[in-house]
Amino acid sequence: MNKEAEIIEQAAKVLKDSTGMKITWQPYGKAEDMVYGIVFQDRIMQFIVEYKKHLTAYQVDQVAKAQDIRFPLLVVAEQIAAPAREQLRLKGIAYLEANGNIFINNNQATIFLDGNKPIKEAKPVTNRAFTKTGLKAVFHLLNNPDAITRTYRQLAEETGIALGNIKYIIDGLAEAGYILPLNKRKVALKNKRELLERWIAGYRETLKPDLFKGAFQIWVDEKRDNWQDINVKEINMEWGGEAAGEIMTNYLQARVLTLYTPGFTGKQANTIGLVPDKKGDVLIFNKFWYEHGEVQATTPPLLVYADLLITDDPRCIDTANLIYDKHIKNQIETD
Repeated sequence: MNKEAEIIEQAAKVLKDSTGMKITWQPYGKAEDMVYGIVFQDRIMQFIVEYKKHLTAYQVDQVAKAQDIRFPLLVVAEQIAAPAREQLRLKGIAYLEANGNIFINNNQATIFLDGNKPIKEAKPVTNRAFTKTGLKAVFHLLNNPDAITRTYRQLAEETGIALGNIKYIIDGLAEAGYILPLNKRKVALKNKRELLERWIAGYRETLKPDLFKGAFQIWVDEKRDNWQDINVKEINMEWGGEAAGEIMTNYLQARVLTLYTPGFTGKQANTIGLVPDKKGDVLIFNKFWYEHGEVQATTPPLLVYADLLITDDPRCIDTANLIYDKHIKNQIETD
């Protein structure tokens, strides 16, 4: 039984146990173009099924591209975040979550159940590529795909990660299917788009919370209004998130200003005019990557993209997609 079928089976059991609602399923066609028939009250509804382990709001637009003119789309996932479920409903896309949350609305049936708590998963064995340290190395590799061909010692020097950890991280990437052997000595990254999605999920849940230094506000209104005039490069800081999105695209008007720095100092705070404020709109984070060359005014495009996506804010997601198409797509979507 493949993963899609497992989740449908599990969700069907939850629905029957909790509501008495009975749905069954049957597959049609080949695995690479799988169509499922969902049977509810003797009605067979056929769907193209798109499986995701965890689905967040920023992934919905990408998933929506899987829609097919022959059959409607059914998203089957182990967990779907509440904002993602809302977006799927707004787009009229059916979904089925392992915990029994379901949405189907077509001319054959309307089924909607929401609010079931996520099913607790057994804690998996940690892949070292997706620990806090591993995520820093993966970020370097996604930004510099050719770096995978370098020695462990060179990677350690480029990332600031202990040499002993590099081997475990590379082994973790290989185990997860992200390294392609080319010959006895040479390898390449593969499935980079999938690796990017996995990195963003790990960055959001594991790495970024650990980088947070604090929230502040710029106490001089004129300086806040003209924040782009602040020369952050001179004080070893870089704009990220919405601020970087506005600078890079001129499409977004930043509401929250994010700054990254290797070490936050009083001198930096005084130069910008920052005062601590738990509800402030200036967020400071530790810089976790090594700059090779001159420090830039904005963080690397890949990080700007990730920071905008994980806001789950539609205007930020639109900006993120602009940045992806212009700055990231060519290096990620080539294997």
